[in-house]
Amino acid sequence: MDKVEKKKVGATDDMLMNHSDLKNMSKERIHESGLEGSPVIDVLDYISELRNGRSSCKVRIFTEILLRQLIQKTSRYTLSETDISRIILASATRDIGKIMIPDAIINKPGRLTEEEFLILKKHTLIGADIMKRALAGQNISLFQTAYEICRWHHERYDGRGYPDKLKGEEIPISAQIVALADVYDALAGGRADWRAYSHETSVRMMLNGEVGAFNPLLLECLSDAGERIREEMQKASDTIS
Repeated sequence: MDKVEKKKVGATDDMLMNHSDLKNMSKERIHESGLEGSPVIDVLDYISELRNGRSSCKVRIFTEILLRQLIQKTSRYTLSETDISRIILASATRDIGKIMIPDAIINKPGRLTEEEFLILKKHTLIGADIMKRALAGQNISLFQTAYEICRWHHERYDGRGYPDKLKGEEIPISAQIVALADVYDALAGGRADWRAYSHETSVRMMLNGEVGAFNPLLLECLSDAGERIREEMQKASDTIS
């Protein structure tokens, strides 16, 4: 592993549950916590990173900060520490379905045609199918959460998303939070067809509804945690670079 890869692996600092933590847990504890299957998630994350050229570390960081802000703000969602760990780990799988999307579409520098966008949108269903096959009749909560995230992280709170046009709280909270993390990562990290925006501009665009429709409560959490997100993203960037 070269220096760059080592830095990527360590980019999440002490914010996230790492593999040494998991290895120190007994098999029984891992099963009880619902984190059984985490090595599979990590393999899928690595494959996705190789395919898409983007690390998931900033998505995981954003996801954790928003989750912790949410549980401080409200008891509406019954999220345990195990639930939080599970959502953070599973967030890395959100775009695994893109491994089946042609390079010409993934890396196209300009706007996609309507036909190309229809093909791209299939990555949600492909990813969900991968996680369904990973479950294979097993009751592994981590894979169930990954299924939710893969399938529904492009749904919108107003019901105008895809693939199932879920609305409001029909969308699992795991997918709602990772949807925000994914949009932030796209804005602040840039894509083939647009430059990266600053943290401040990215957050403003999200809060103003310029890049999607999100749960108002989660937007409040984003606003409250904005400075913490900026700080942690800078640390991650310094570690990776």
